[in-house]
Amino acid sequence: MPRDETWLMVGPLFSSSARGTGVGLEASLNIADDIHTFGVFGQAQRMEDSHTRLSAGVQTSLLLLGLELGVMHETESRAHVATTGLQVTPYFSFIYGSVGLRLGIPLSAAEDHRPRYGFEGAVVLSLKLPVLLGGRTVARFPHL
Repeated sequence: MPRDETWLMVGPLFSSSARGTGVGLEASLNIADDIHTFGVFGQAQRMEDSHTRLSAGVQTSLLLLGLELGVMHETESRAHVATTGLQVTPYFSFIYGSVGLRLGIPLSAAEDHRPRYGFEGAVVLSLKLPVLLGGRTVARFPHL
């Protein structure tokens, strides 16, 4: 089992929801100790309707199950104003990535004649390249 290992995980991020698809990049920095991890994440995605979705926050996992909790921001598009909200993503982690259900909960938006982005439920897939930054690994494959 890992003991105080620090991992940087970087890779592509794909999402699909009723609103469309997105592709981008995800990075996370995690401290792994025994069967749990704790860290921070950041994501940037270009969405199908030509707007950008950004998010950042904290994440934790126990064995192969994890949870991200953070703030998200979707830039304006022709149809919607820029919207900021809460992101909650439970996920299943495997050796070099994860599959999760991202929930985007809008909290505030600019005043405009266009509507804000609404609630989002999306399936997300991330592929990750793990880089050990600190500690010594005893496992062949990290699962963060």
